[in-house]
Amino acid sequence: MIRIRDLGKCYKRYPRRAARLGEWLSGRRWHPYEERWVLRGVSFDVEPGEAVGIVGANGAGKSTLLKIVAGTTQATTGTVTLDGRVAALLELGLGFHADFSGRQNAVMGCQMLGLDGAEIAALLPAISEFAELAEWMDQPLRNYSTGMHMRLAFSVATARRPDVLIVDEALAVGDAYFQHKSMQRIRAFRAA
Repeated sequence: MIRIRDLGKCYKRYPRRAARLGEWLSGRRWHPYEERWVLRGVSFDVEPGEAVGIVGANGAGKSTLLKIVAGTTQATTGTVTLDGRVAALLELGLGFHADFSGRQNAVMGCQMLGLDGAEIAALLPAISEFAELAEWMDQPLRNYSTGMHMRLAFSVATARRPDVLIVDEALAVGDAYFQHKSMQRIRAFRAA
């Protein structure tokens, strides 16, 4: 379950770089910035088993909202209450390292999801199988195409069914076959 109440996010737009330093040196008494609100007064609930799509123009705050729900960005106002384990695909490659192999990145991704060594060892074959990257798993991520990168990221994020799955445009990358396969997995999660 997700409960969002009166959520807002404001960014500060400084006229020049030195203004940021000036604000800091003044003990935040001087405010040389313009406030730029990207979200204001957002409230909604998502009940177990529901799927919600967020639609809007570029710059409308969709990704910012998802980052706040996932916990990677703080809200300026309001609250987010989540029940359960969260897996998020926000920015392709977030948390992955180009010099490590697909397998090493999968292990680190699972660790970031809070899984222990035994769980990770048990899930690695399924991650590789779902991603269909068997011969690539021991290659550095820098050799992966964008679609292969997405396959690995999605497979890691969904290796164990999360209670809340947040996907921000990641499935728009790659081939139609894997997009369909991913949507089937998401439908199976919703049914469960």
